[in-house]
Amino acid sequence: MKEMVCIRCPIGCRLTIRREGEEIQVSGNGCPRGREYAVTEMTRPVRTFSVAVRVAGGDRGAVAVRVSKPVEKRYIQDIARIARTLLISAPVSVGQIVVKNVCGSGADLVAIAAVGCEKTL
Repeated sequence: MKEMVCIRCPIGCRLTIRREGEEIQVSGNGCPRGREYAVTEMTRPVRTFSVAVRVAGGDRGAVAVRVSKPVEKRYIQDIARIARTLLISAPVSVGQIVVKNVCGSGADLVAIAAVGCEKTL
């Protein structure tokens, strides 16, 4: 038996999950999304997240990037490690793909902010 709080909506239902062989029983969910969340957490947990990437020649030194879709939890540390080593050049536009299929996760790292070029006098 495992207990967790559903994060699929603001209600935060307290879920109880029982696994008997291949069958997963969920109780406490107020909607179908709670059951889906519990089953995913028990079988293939995924997360979305964002991280900063350094920018050269920009009006800011870094830009926030996020994964383009939820990735399996096992990829998160490797993706963060890759992001810490990156140095991209300005300008950066919102939605720009920084790394395609990062770490073979099936997700891209995508800029979620813009960075202009350094102003010169």
